Amino acid sequence: MTMILTNKSLEKEKKAIQYKELLADEHHQLALDKAMLLDFVHLVVANKQRSGEYSNDRDELRIKAGKVLSELNL
Repeated sequence: MTMILTNKSLEKEKKAIQYKELLADEHHQLALDKAMLLDFVHLVVANKQRSGEYSNDRDELRIKAGKVLSELNL
């Protein structure tokens, strides 16, 4: 009986480690996604240039938004 409990506890520990690794991977991916979205937001809210025009026109922003959405699988 002790052997069964030991094997079960080892399996439980193994699953706990796998779950922690999965959470770490998910956390890392969410951090990357957040960074990508923040970069895009900074691009969108960029100030006007000295000439009075914006750095990116609407079409460029639409293209960039499409790339961001497809990279995020949305």
